[in-house]
Amino acid sequence: MAHARSQVRLRFIVVLAVLLSGSLLCQAHAAGAGAATQKWVATWGQAMTSQYVRVAGRDGEPLRDVYGQPLEHAPTVDHLTLRQSVNVSAGGVRVRIRLSNYHGRAPLTVGVARIALGAGHADDLSAIDPDSDRRLSFGGGKRSITIAPGNEAVSDPVELRVPALSNVVVSLYFAGPVQLADFHPMEPAHTTYAVDGDATRQPSLAHLPAAKALPRTRDDHLYLLAGVEVEVPEDTRGIVAFGDSITDGALASAPGTTWPAVLAGLAQRHGDAAAVVNAGISANELTTDQIGAPGAGASGLKRFLRDVVDRPGVTDVVVLFGANDINRGIDAAGYPNGASAGDLIAAMRMLADVAHQHHLRIYAGTVTPFAGFPGWYSPQREAVRLQFNQWMRRSGVFDGVVDFADAVAGAYVPPPLVAQQSPLPAGMATVCAGDAGLHPNDRGYAAMGALAYDVLFDAKLQPLLGCR
Repeated sequence: MAHARSQVRLRFIVVLAVLLSGSLLCQAHAAGAGAATQKWVATWGQAMTSQYVRVAGRDGEPLRDVYGQPLEHAPTVDHLTLRQSVNVSAGGVRVRIRLSNYHGRAPLTVGVARIALGAGHADDLSAIDPDSDRRLSFGGGKRSITIAPGNEAVSDPVELRVPALSNVVVSLYFAGPVQLADFHPMEPAHTTYAVDGDATRQPSLAHLPAAKALPRTRDDHLYLLAGVEVEVPEDTRGIVAFGDSITDGALASAPGTTWPAVLAGLAQRHGDAAAVVNAGISANELTTDQIGAPGAGASGLKRFLRDVVDRPGVTDVVVLFGANDINRGIDAAGYPNGASAGDLIAAMRMLADVAHQHHLRIYAGTVTPFAGFPGWYSPQREAVRLQFNQWMRRSGVFDGVVDFADAVAGAYVPPPLVAQQSPLPAGMATVCAGDAGLHPNDRGYAAMGALAYDVLFDAKLQPLLGCR
């Protein structure tokens, strides 16, 4: 009997072990399935350009190396803290940052990196919420990182609840001399602070004197920080706005009033799971580089993979290029007299092909009118703009067309040459123009952002104030 009871007890233990192991496997599978439904997405980002400037001699002429090439350098900093404030789109509970030394010619070592939520002070974007302050690590726990030339570095994730449409502050400390080769030239707010020493844990840097090694501080530039990324549900859309100064936000009154920021705000407020990155660069062209103007960035064709396709979590791209190409792009003879419609069409076809090869949706933005801007209009340039826009509307190459040109067109004051044309060519509405008719103001950007939201999310919103 005792032996029989032992056998029964043994069978019971074996069955229980099998049941428990099956339960644990199911739990592990469920946990794995849950993890699989998450992904990383860029919730904020900007395109980096080169900050190298030519070194001039006493006679004002550029110094040259032994090969006759002009000597160039990027600003060098040492024992300095750089603090930068950015506005995210989507929120999350885990966050990481992306740093760029893509344009660098020497290794770049970051001694300390920290991230925190902004304290919400409109007059002091360096102020942080101390309770949210987190130190960042790299490569599985390393407190510092050396980024090789031509490369980027992504920090290890940290637990931090980042609300949607909130302000995030990143602090970087450089213990030794480094060159800040990568920067974004234009910011619609004073986002950057630089002070001497390690001040990464200071609640605010506004009371400290600006670092002498980097005189362009509390200014409209942003250095090294290429992205802020959060972990989100797998079905979250990652949208990249790709273009020139009109996408970058020239003449916008604040970071939140550019058209990509308006698009991000509408998506969040209407419950759509989406993150939006602004990859515009002022003065950028789609078809060609601007030789001698490194701050204008490489051509859109060249930077599409790095600034769009390689963004984590990207699903959609809205492309708005053409005005700079039409005004000063390379013509058929190789001179900067303006690109042809054929060149622009071929370039957009290439972007569409690459986007679809990477399973991205691509939306074409029509080129906004510039007849009211002195010196830009000619009948030939206007003909190129109209031909290019008509092709985008009718080609069927894209997943959708965002007719920005129509959204901002309206009554304007024509310059003398334009006034001689009959009928009067389309121009940017004066009420939506931040200048004489090339760049929109906040009202124009609001109209563009609302239209982009309608096209991408199949909605029918109307801006509070249109351009007509």
